[in-house]
Amino acid sequence: MAGSLWSEAQAATPKKGGTLKAGADGGATTDTFNPLQMNGADHPTLSILSSYDTLTEIDETGAPQPSLAESWEGNADGTWAIKLRKGVEFHDGKTLTAEDVVWSLKRQLDENNRVAEAQQIVQNFEELRADGPDTVLIKQKEVNFDLPTHLSSFAMIIGKEGNDDWSAGIGTGPYVKEDWQPGIQYLGRKFANFYRDDQGHFDEVEILNITDPGARLSGLLSKTLHAIGSPETKTAGRLAEAPGFELVQVSATQHYTADMRADMDPFTSEHLRRAVKWGINRQEIVDKVLNGYGTIGNDLPISRGQQFYNDQLEQREYDPDKARYHLKQAGFDTIDLTLAASDGAFGGAVDAAVLMRNSMAGVGMNVTVDRRPADGYWSDVWLKAPWCMVYWNGRPTVDWMLSSTYTSGSDWNSSAFRNETFDNLLVEARAEPDEAKRREMYHAAQRIFWEESGTAVFAFANILIGHSEALGHGPVGVSRRMDDSRLPRRWWFA
Repeated sequence: MAGSLWSEAQAATPKKGGTLKAGADGGATTDTFNPLQMNGADHPTLSILSSYDTLTEIDETGAPQPSLAESWEGNADGTWAIKLRKGVEFHDGKTLTAEDVVWSLKRQLDENNRVAEAQQIVQNFEELRADGPDTVLIKQKEVNFDLPTHLSSFAMIIGKEGNDDWSAGIGTGPYVKEDWQPGIQYLGRKFANFYRDDQGHFDEVEILNITDPGARLSGLLSKTLHAIGSPETKTAGRLAEAPGFELVQVSATQHYTADMRADMDPFTSEHLRRAVKWGINRQEIVDKVLNGYGTIGNDLPISRGQQFYNDQLEQREYDPDKARYHLKQAGFDTIDLTLAASDGAFGGAVDAAVLMRNSMAGVGMNVTVDRRPADGYWSDVWLKAPWCMVYWNGRPTVDWMLSSTYTSGSDWNSSAFRNETFDNLLVEARAEPDEAKRREMYHAAQRIFWEESGTAVFAFANILIGHSEALGHGPVGVSRRMDDSRLPRRWWFA
């Protein structure tokens, strides 16, 4: 469980200097640098991780690698020693110490924390303390061998002890915040005393929030932008063929869902939730909306390549007979439903919703697509609408994805799925050293989720990044869009 050095591929010597201009989506005027209020959308997360650091980060294989933490050692009883890099400075010149880390992590326990995944990680700490200036000691209540991976969470950023003004951007990251306008832009200049030579190559970075995918593409092709996140799949081929530009395509954990809240009518009926799942023509969505840049989902937020994925479950496909059967069992011959969607959720979300409407029309479910504006979608629709379109970046491990989002107490549980047996299986599995037994537990938990939840995971979408050939990069991360939300710190001018 000891930390390892960054992959040799990352050690390529890039050029230094220049100003990066990148376009991302997901920003809103309500965005904040406060780690307790973050939502993980692309624009704010790219901005925050340009100025702040986490203890670890994830490489292209999904494995944790050192960041502020130089190394770590864990024991079977849930005790961990995290060794920090020495000589790391904050942007105001203060030296990073273990007390800064302890303070930052303990802050996640605030009862007003909206980032459930980060709060749950720290709630599992029985003891959290500094052991000298460069070592953090952690004792877990329940053993979880995935802790080094968890410490890479975008919300687990490290700030100065006692400094609650996160908007000042005084972190240890590669760029000092010059300007931050929520939902509009982030401007940062290179921090002269940044501790890493393999990141932070630009003199300045400008990250613009551009919710319209067409506008992002135009900005790239006109050379106003050097890189864009999530180009539309219907124009991705054009980008790949355009002289002077490249399309990065990564098979990853990113997935798209149509979330039905089990605590809101009419989706309190499990049979109705199943009817909807069988009424979705997944392959049609992958073909027509993703244009082949993805694969169909099977109502699990876990990709097929991940460890402990349950491949024993029947693949849900479009089956009108099963959809009608479950609709009947729910007590309906026909039913009117409303599906909230916005291309602010993900590019093509509205088109996917329309295809769902069409496939369900023949089985008695009359779906109205409620098209919502991109601005405010994550604050006004997600977690509030009975049925809405959602995208998820996914997580590197099965346990992290299921525990952070779908346990009964999770604030991000957008289908309001609550099952005590499911919760207990996850607790037992993460502490089980026997891999075969652990697999059995995770498979059982996934079966419960597949059968009962209101989360229709209809597609896994490849991560797409469009960029000018003027940019260079190493292996691209698979855990989040835009190179694990770290493109401004990992890429360089070629």
